Amino acid sequence: MFKRVNLVVAMLGSALIVAAVCSLAGPVRTGGHVAAARAGEGEAQAAEKLRVTLDPKQFQGDVRKAYEVAQDDAALLDQLHCYCGCDKADGHRNLLDCYRTEHGAHCEICVGEANDAEAMAQRGMSIDQIRDALRARYAHED
Repeated sequence: MFKRVNLVVAMLGSALIVAAVCSLAGPVRTGGHVAAARAGEGEAQAAEKLRVTLDPKQFQGDVRKAYEVAQDDAALLDQLHCYCGCDKADGHRNLLDCYRTEHGAHCEICVGEANDAEAMAQRGMSIDQIRDALRARYAHED
């Protein structure tokens, strides 16, 4: 009987110690909040550091629209090949890579592909159909 009481008391004591240590450690932060808390930055600054593409607001017209597509539907562009040759020249792995830098702002093929892909996705075309359509329109023989 005393062994059970001692066991229960020991378990309760351990639980109290764990609770005390956790309360001293402060709140748990995850994701972008860790960077903001450590550097004393605001959430907006931390989110900017996690941006996948350049900010579309720095561009105009069709280029801005293409950067908005990349920002808003990165998963779509991540699945598509770019046919401007940047895979060989710049090491790009997909169309999304064109919008991580200013490359997309200076390339009509990249802008056309991104805007066309978004329009096709909005019409309900599958990723395979979009790939085929972009290949037919933008792929060229060397």
